[in-house]
Amino acid sequence: MIDFQHPKYKENKDKWKLIHDICAAKDLKEYLVKINSTDNSVHAKNRRDQFFKRSVFYSIAGYTAQGFLGKAFSEPAKCEVPENLDYIKYDIDGAGVSIYQQCQEVFKDVVEVGRAGLLVDFPQVEGDVSRQDMIDGRIAATVTRFQAEQITNWQVKKIGSRMKPVLIVLQSTDHEMHDDGFGFEEVPIYIELRLEEEGYVQREYRKEKHSDKWFVHNEVTPVNASGQRLDFIPFVFVGSQANTPKVDFAPMYDIAKINIGHYNNSAIYEDSVFTVGQVQPFMTGLSTDHVDELKKAGMFIGSGTLMAVPSGESFGFAQAAPNSLAREAMMDKIQMMIGLGAMFLTPNGVAKTATQVDGELMAQHSILSLISANVSDAYDQALEFVQLFMGGAEPATLYINQEFVKPNATAQDITAMVSSFLQGALPISDLFEWQQRHGLVDKEKSLEDYSQELSGNADFSVLEEE
Repeated sequence: MIDFQHPKYKENKDKWKLIHDICAAKDLKEYLVKINSTDNSVHAKNRRDQFFKRSVFYSIAGYTAQGFLGKAFSEPAKCEVPENLDYIKYDIDGAGVSIYQQCQEVFKDVVEVGRAGLLVDFPQVEGDVSRQDMIDGRIAATVTRFQAEQITNWQVKKIGSRMKPVLIVLQSTDHEMHDDGFGFEEVPIYIELRLEEEGYVQREYRKEKHSDKWFVHNEVTPVNASGQRLDFIPFVFVGSQANTPKVDFAPMYDIAKINIGHYNNSAIYEDSVFTVGQVQPFMTGLSTDHVDELKKAGMFIGSGTLMAVPSGESFGFAQAAPNSLAREAMMDKIQMMIGLGAMFLTPNGVAKTATQVDGELMAQHSILSLISANVSDAYDQALEFVQLFMGGAEPATLYINQEFVKPNATAQDITAMVSSFLQGALPISDLFEWQQRHGLVDKEKSLEDYSQELSGNADFSVLEEE
């Protein structure tokens, strides 16, 4: 059946949902401990509802993922494409999303759950497609992003000397308009990508109304610019470790789990503050007559009215001691998340310098660098597929920054490097590259321009005297 789920999909889908929910602060009540879960009385339900309303959720995992995204795109991604693919810079999926916006979403997907996918497609049209139609953008290949939860099934097979995907099933939705032309219904669909003996075929499945049976709603056999059927599936897997059908580990899972624990500690703490923070007045030794007299006179608690207490009776306030255990547990979890890469946190109330933050993120840099490289490679592959549909052999690339630790150059470092250059021990190309890496020279500047500026304007007489 088309709705069959791959065992690895079933094994990971709950984990992916948890990560996405916590990073997006969605369905939070589902992750809060249920107080007195066996008690279904109205009082117990109201108690649980109040417990949820008092809880405070700190979106630590979400801000961490967003911080990693900002780190990767602190320098804009660079896209170089031939003229016939220039449209993908502004509209890569046919819905007005630019390649820059889409690659950020894909990067965030992989940072969170370690998996995403790109489907390259070409619209089915009647008759021949003219070159002008492609140039004007009326007919163009598209690249669509799919999240891990949408890739429900896949199979690979060894064909020749290579392992190739022969089946990929994607879950999506479509809108069916109502007869009045205003309302619509969101209907689930499945997209089957299959490699058959004759070549690649794509089928769309929909569910019959008033039935659970799926049927083929549409079937197409995409062809390349030469009119030939493809002998592969134009789909690219993107992973946190490798761009293969294998399910990679989810980088944000541990932080999301600790964030849930922090959320429950916070809920207990806020509930405790609410309970402990309300003082309870009491009186002892009262007779029934005295209680009746106080009710008639009106009882005021506060500085506005003096309350007389008969001999042998007492008046006071009862207040529980503050509960610090939940707060201590919250602080412990914050320290854990800092260790896992929550770079924006400030433990012990001390603000961090950029250098300190970079030092704490060293363990994460290799992961982020690998993800950046994988996303870049995935788009290079997808753009190659786009060229097969659009025609043309010129290369198309997308580069995402992979350097997350900015080296700091001291005055002594600069002096030593320039001195080595002047003494002939360091080539100008190495000096130029070193200065670019340390942010001392514009990365857009060429070596030729740098050499001309250096020979025309530089004066190293002071360094030579030293």
